[in-house]
Amino acid sequence: MLRDRTWKYINYVGEPPQLFNLEDDPTETVDLSGSPDHRSTLAHFERRLRELLDPEATDARAKADQLAKIASFGGEDAVRNRGAFDNSPVPGEAPAFRVH
Repeated sequence: MLRDRTWKYINYVGEPPQLFNLEDDPTETVDLSGSPDHRSTLAHFERRLRELLDPEATDARAKADQLAKIASFGGEDAVRNRGAFDNSPVPGEAPAFRVH
């Protein structure tokens, strides 16, 4: 995701991007990514994102890290059986799991 004062651009690997005009639509209810009037803005943010990182490689690394973390906790079944958080713990707070 990239943003400036006016625009918020969200990239999803394998899915269409999203583009919001934050001045006109601060609650991000109107996705302008499909609008012909906004093609140049969308292209600008796509170029800018790729200057910063490779989205596909970053996505692949994140997914590999997630799989490794799941494996380190005993696999998917063990993680699911552990329960879920009611909130994300703040630094220093012990996670409190809620069993579903």
